[in-house]
Amino acid sequence: MFKENIDKQAWKKLAVKRDRKNEPLVEKLCSNKDGSKPVFNYIKDLMVFAAMVGFSINKRFPLSGDTVSIILETYATDQKDAFIYLLALMTEKNGACLKDENLLSSIKIYEEYCNAGLEEIQLWLDENPGDHGGIDTLASKIFEQAIANERSQRMVDNPEELDVAF
Repeated sequence: MFKENIDKQAWKKLAVKRDRKNEPLVEKLCSNKDGSKPVFNYIKDLMVFAAMVGFSINKRFPLSGDTVSIILETYATDQKDAFIYLLALMTEKNGACLKDENLLSSIKIYEEYCNAGLEEIQLWLDENPGDHGGIDTLASKIFEQAIANERSQRMVDNPEELDVAF
């Protein structure tokens, strides 16, 4: 993808997409139209959370043709692009996914986890129609996951157990 004759800053303009069908959910969790504080101040923060949810449930859904984009530079302004690389690395288990020529594939992995996560979050909110803002439902799900993680001790005690090829 990136050749020597292409501007080394081209990565900044790469699109990180989400499915347009999720826009009502994005609007609900990221806007303050009713005067209340949004759950997420920035759409990219919701996208990172959704991607982590998708990874947590081990689901990736491809995007439809109708998408909305955020440029990669937006994620990079506060180092949230690291989540894109992290998910690609954890999925591919190969450091080659971090090379410039594989950046589009890494972004696609992130987008698919994000898409699955947004669908899961929507299901959570649909199960709790009384939670109009969604914050109680999300907090409850985060708490449930934290307890499940603690019980299963899914934390890696020995970093050598990680299987990543470079």
